[in-house]
Amino acid sequence: MRNRWYCWILLMTFAAFLSILHAQESTHAEQQASIRRSETVFNENPLLNSYDVRFYGLDVMVNNRSDQIQGNTTILAKVMQNSLDTIVFELYHTLSVKRVVVDGTEASYTQTGDELYIDLVSPKDSGALVNARVFYGGETGAGMVREQDDEWGAMVTYSNSEPFYSRDWFPCKQNLADKADSVHVYITTDNGLMGVSNGILTGTTYFPDGKVRYEWKSNYPIAYYLICFAVADYIEYNLEVQPDGLTSPIFIQNFVYDLPGCLDTYREQINVTAPIMEVFCNHFGPYPFREEKYGHYMWPWGGGMENQTLTGVGNFEFYLIAHELGHSWFGDYVTCATWQDIWVNEGFATFAGYLATEILGPDYADDEREFRFESAMLEPDGTVYVPFEDIGNDSRIFNSSLSYNKGMALLYMIRFEMQDDALFYQALRNYVDRYANDVATGMDFKEVLEETSGMNFTDFFNQWYFGAGYPIYNVTWDQVKDTLTIHSIQSTSSTLTPLFKMSIEYRILYSGGDTTVRVFQGAGEETYRFNIPYEVTGVELDPFNHVLDGENNMVKRVEGVRKDQMIAVAPNPSGGTFFFSLNEEPGEFSGDPVVVEVVDLAGKLCYRRTFPHCLPYMEYEISLDNPGRGIYFVRFRYAGRVEAKKIIVR
Repeated sequence: MRNRWYCWILLMTFAAFLSILHAQESTHAEQQASIRRSETVFNENPLLNSYDVRFYGLDVMVNNRSDQIQGNTTILAKVMQNSLDTIVFELYHTLSVKRVVVDGTEASYTQTGDELYIDLVSPKDSGALVNARVFYGGETGAGMVREQDDEWGAMVTYSNSEPFYSRDWFPCKQNLADKADSVHVYITTDNGLMGVSNGILTGTTYFPDGKVRYEWKSNYPIAYYLICFAVADYIEYNLEVQPDGLTSPIFIQNFVYDLPGCLDTYREQINVTAPIMEVFCNHFGPYPFREEKYGHYMWPWGGGMENQTLTGVGNFEFYLIAHELGHSWFGDYVTCATWQDIWVNEGFATFAGYLATEILGPDYADDEREFRFESAMLEPDGTVYVPFEDIGNDSRIFNSSLSYNKGMALLYMIRFEMQDDALFYQALRNYVDRYANDVATGMDFKEVLEETSGMNFTDFFNQWYFGAGYPIYNVTWDQVKDTLTIHSIQSTSSTLTPLFKMSIEYRILYSGGDTTVRVFQGAGEETYRFNIPYEVTGVELDPFNHVLDGENNMVKRVEGVRKDQMIAVAPNPSGGTFFFSLNEEPGEFSGDPVVVEVVDLAGKLCYRRTFPHCLPYMEYEISLDNPGRGIYFVRFRYAGRVEAKKIIVR
């Protein structure tokens, strides 16, 4: 019965899948840039390191008619140094502090710019707890938005805190590594509106003045920017799912506009959250916040935001729902340790969205992957790892081509390199388990990946995470009798990364069938030989689009490819020592000596040697004496012919 239910829902969902999938790509990444403020948003005040946040308690009054907020926030902090006499929180300058109470006693304070300095009644030593309650109000910054939904006309006021804008609506410490142990969000609004937030709704109080308070509590550790609220005229639509291995179901709580036709429009799309949840639990481990809930609330933004346990969405399109749910593991449960490492949030969630397509809508998976790969190549000189100089630039942090789509491609190619799906997903689960309720970097993931797989991914991360661009292949092939020779020359789209050492597949076509071979290209120029006892009619590079490679790849047949390429050189680039071999068949071996000359770009001779007895396919070493980094040319003289190669020394 459940399988038929899945098929029915998925059939309806995927019918319009391709037509709307990428129309929704103006997600949080691109829209966040539209509200970018000019002032500094990355706070390096050393006083922020003097304490550890244990608890946030927000008690705020908002409605959907203004961008004003009134209320108070309680922060419980553990002191991390001796003789602390001042504590500082971040708070946007347009919000006015009315009073501060510390450990039950009125305290003096000073607002300076976007910081609130509070004088402690008496100095605190390391390990002591401070309970500070800040009463404040006023006009919020860009982290709280009041907006009308263009499609439905609903007015919504909602938080939009990532990456630096929590301070725009409540006093806080915006440090990724300092997760609060728990959070309470009490929302007082007009009767008839609903206030939604993280965790479980533990109480609703109606007041005689026409106000109502919703009391939400979450007991899971949470990063500052994942604390959320939204206020609108909502109705509630709920469902449950019980993935294998769980003793009780996961509650999925959804809030859609209380307008005619809204729930009917999205009901079946919302229902697909259940099978997506099952896919992710099977591949990434149990849903991290299963004791509370997962859910969605509608907002006027045409994308999503992965607030912990409650995602804001502009609609319920399949990929958007899958991407944001994927953040529950990657971004919420395990959060990036720095904004430079946003890949472990957004790249992983984008891969999760692709995985849901691969499992639940396989007819669309190839198109989805192709779209992501093509988007990644739009930034040929950009790195997935965000440069330090851009650490305060949210439009660079959330670059859709790099952080999202190239980030997804990296995980897909790691999976391809491993050639073992069970091991790949075990690595993801091990990573989630190790950094649960904590923060991690890209290199933390690399460490877990290598421990799990036994493979070395140093070159891969240097090329793909810290490096830029992608490989471009110029491939020639020929067949002599039963021997197929494939010669590959790799160039790259960016000078920042001159070589991508990686696996690549070739599909060999012949009369009556085909076969796919997987090789590793570890140098700029490689030659591969295969025994194919059929007449080869064609060779295809990366036939299943497993690798992020250039659209300008060339594959062609060259009669006598051995003679056109008489010398092979590897590795290239190198540190100054490389090897060459003769591409001669033994029956055609001339036995002539090989004269090797290396010159620099100025034409200066750097190396000359005669190799009198070189055998076909044997490697012979050339070692330059203290070469400088740069480009060199190697001339080979053999059997009356001269061939030149370009090499790179780094």
